[in-house]
Amino acid sequence: MAKPLPSLPWRHPLDAFHSLRDTPLALLLLGDGENGRWSAIFVHPRSRELAAGAGDALARARTWLEGLRPGAPAPEGAPFHPGIAGILGYDAGCPGSGPPSALGLYDRILAFDHEARAVHLIEAQNAAPDGREALLALLDAPRPPPPLPGAGGVEDVEPREAFGGKVEAVRARIACGEFYQANISRRFEGRLGDGDHPFDLFRRLARSSPAAFAAYLRLPGFAIVSNSPERLVRVRNTPEGRLALTSPIKGTAPRGHTPEADALNARGLLASEKDRAENLMIVDLMRNDLSRACRPGSVRTPRLFELKTLPNVHHLVSHVEGVLEPERTAIDLLEACFPAGSITGAPKLRAMDAIRQIEGSPRGADYGSIFRAGTDGSLDSSVLIRTATCHERPGGWSVAFRVGCGITSDSDPEAETRETEAKALRLVQAIAGTCP
Repeated sequence: MAKPLPSLPWRHPLDAFHSLRDTPLALLLLGDGENGRWSAIFVHPRSRELAAGAGDALARARTWLEGLRPGAPAPEGAPFHPGIAGILGYDAGCPGSGPPSALGLYDRILAFDHEARAVHLIEAQNAAPDGREALLALLDAPRPPPPLPGAGGVEDVEPREAFGGKVEAVRARIACGEFYQANISRRFEGRLGDGDHPFDLFRRLARSSPAAFAAYLRLPGFAIVSNSPERLVRVRNTPEGRLALTSPIKGTAPRGHTPEADALNARGLLASEKDRAENLMIVDLMRNDLSRACRPGSVRTPRLFELKTLPNVHHLVSHVEGVLEPERTAIDLLEACFPAGSITGAPKLRAMDAIRQIEGSPRGADYGSIFRAGTDGSLDSSVLIRTATCHERPGGWSVAFRVGCGITSDSDPEAETRETEAKALRLVQAIAGTCP
């Protein structure tokens, strides 16, 4: 078996990526969704695809993966492998919905080990001969200037009270038996400050509000700045088979202004019957989604209602796992689970119909997914919450994002409205340059 390539000199991925911030299909994953040990740069794909919807993109991903052969083994513990990476938009081909689904075939990547302070070049066996030196040159480029402080702003696109009305509309449809839960969102729109850049926004968020699935992706005319804490689905190889995992987040409480108030809010969330019921509905939905690609009887829920504390909110997160059927691929699993139940509702299709009617505009990249699938059969993917879509305009960048919450029969319109504002806080601060 070939030996892994030796490690390269350390360079922080934010510094290494800076010169790529406007390179089409350049992707930075800052953290690996686990303990933040690993980051990765994907750039200069051998092939690229802009697709009308997630289904078209995933069909292309299946074809591409079949033609890429693994190279030398990845460093021990590294979760990244050459393969497919990209974005799945929530909407399929909706005019005006923003950036399309897009993916690239990357036959080499740079993996950054923050713990060992080492960088590794990981290549496919049949990687294209050109591009290697350009990737390595990122480690020697001059250190970029610090990010601009930010002086932009965003506003809710509709009166605050209107969101409360939407909550009531959802509750009325729940009372009629149409569905049990639907995730309704508010849209914020505005502009970045003069001279500001989406990658500066990403760097400010990385400093003030680190997230497990932080990602920056450059697309034609757009940049995606994701500060997501949520996994959609992961596949990793184990002695027992290919293990699939999804970790839905449902249930939110704000952080307190003092340690005592913060602890009280956390305990209140853990004890909340409403939030636990909301979480359990989505766990049941995700169990069903995983069962479409996993061995019968293998799907289980090892952990329920864990407390996840972020800089601005507390969340409840649960974990559902199963073992993939031998004939099913990681892409099959992603297709079975997309879009995430936590940002749609239960039953999923009925909730999605209601969302389209009540929200009244396409979601675009919001609530889609950034994903990667490797030559070893592995996969990881995020849910695009806490994610800003930046649109390149004459003279600067516009910026927009959505924040939402799961509405059930017990929802209080004012409490749900405050929850969306707590979720939006760090993005609002980072755009304005008022991060703590």
